[in-house]
Order: sequence, then C-alpha cells, then structure tokens
Amino acid sequence: MIKLLGGAGCLIVSPLRYFLDMLFRTYLVLRSFLSETRRGKSFPLRTILLQVYFTGVQALPIIILAGLLLGTAVIVELATILPIFGAGRFVERLAIIVLVRELIPLITALIIIGRSGTAMAAELANMKLNREIELLDSLGVNIDYFMVLPRLVGGIIATVSLVVIFNAAALYGGFLLAQPFAASSKSLIFAQFISVIYHEDVLMSLLKALIFGWVIAIVNCIQGLSVRQSFTEVPQVTTIGVVNSIILCFISSIFISLYVFPSFNINI
Repeated sequence: MIKLLGGAGCLIVSPLRYFLDMLFRTYLVLRSFLSETRRGKSFPLRTILLQVYFTGVQALPIIILAGLLLGTAVIVELATILPIFGAGRFVERLAIIVLVRELIPLITALIIIGRSGTAMAAELANMKLNREIELLDSLGVNIDYFMVLPRLVGGIIATVSLVVIFNAAALYGGFLLAQPFAASSKSLIFAQFISVIYHEDVLMSLLKALIFGWVIAIVNCIQGLSVRQSFTEVPQVTTIGVVNSIILCFISSIFISLYVFPSFNINI
C-alpha cells in the first residue's frame, strides 16, 4: 500500500516539478534579458531571425500542404454529413470551431516539435557534450541570454506565424478544394465562413500558438542542456523532449478550451 501511494505521489509530483522547472528557466531567461540589456549587450536579433527562418520559413511548404488537406477533409465531411441530420446551416460554424480553435494549433505544434524541437534539443546537447557551453560560460557569456532566449523568442514568433498561415490555407484553400469532392459543399459560400469567425476564435488560436511555442522551445532547451557526459544521452533527451512537448501541448489545449475561454461566454 505504501509503495502504491508512493508511486501515485511520484505521478503527481514529477509533472509539477517539471512544470516548475519550465517556469524557473523562463524566469532565468527573462532576468538575463533585463540584466544584459542594462549592461548594454547587443540583442541577439540575428540568432532570433535564424531561428524564425529555420522553424517558420522552412516549414511553410508542409504547413500549407497540411492546411489544404486538413481543411478539405473537414469541410467535405461536415458538408456531407450534417445536411443528412438537418444541420446543414451549422457547417461553416462547426468547421471554424474544429479547425481554428482545436486542430490547427495542435497540428502546427506537432509539426514544429518534429522539425524544430528535436533540433533544439540535439543541438544544445551536442554543444554541451563538446564543452562549447562550458567554454562560453567560462568566457562570461550568459547562456540563457545568448542560447536559450533566441530559441524561445524565435520559436514563439514562428509558431504564431505558422498558425495564422495554417488557418488561411485550411479555410480558403480547403474551401476551394472541397467544391469538387462533395455535391453539398458546392452550395457553400466562402463569405459565410468569414462571417462566422468571431474574434474569440482568433484569440483562442493565437493564445494556443503562443503557449505551444513557449512549451516547445523551453522544454527542448531544458532537455538539451540536461545531458551530462555521454553522447548516447543525445537521442534520449531528444525523445524525452518530443514526448514532454506533445503531452504539455495537449494538456494546455484542453485546459484553454475547457476552462479559460468558456468563462468569457464565447459564442458557439
């Protein structure tokens, strides 16, 4: 019984401790930003732009393709099934709820985790094992400011931007591609999709993108810097970073959808 209770306690304490580590690392990054800017250190804009380019610009083809396919599938399915039950007038609104509020931020996060989250963790892990981090630290370089901050800021900017582009591709491109696939979807008018998008939908999508960008960047930076002495740890911390990022993104999405926005009486 004691072992059982101890195991249950670990299941509760470990995720909480990990979340506190994320908050503490974010605090260190913000504190380093304030201290370094007061000292007149140059802002690592070039590194941030490179992170945005790698995470955002290079991911555009897959984001646009995924948006077209996802938007087409969801719109065709809703336009085909809902009229059977006499709910054809809800096609546009349900498409917005399913795509903009829920699916698009999550799928964007999964793509970024697979492309950029793993790269962040592996890059920092290899730098630490090659003693590059140790060398920079011995030279007085603030690791949180020059290594973690650019990845955090660049990851957030790229995630928010990709969610916006994903939304545009899924709604507009998906609407156009849905016309030949279902007879009922030909009666849909794109202006109706625009008219049922509320500012709360956009706000929810952007808030999720902001949180997902923070989660992906900070988790994988923590994992990359957690290696100790062996190169065999690199794939291990990379895998842990992917798993933790996915779990935390899903938890954040559920929490926002169920508890944050309903309190503001959002339109359905």
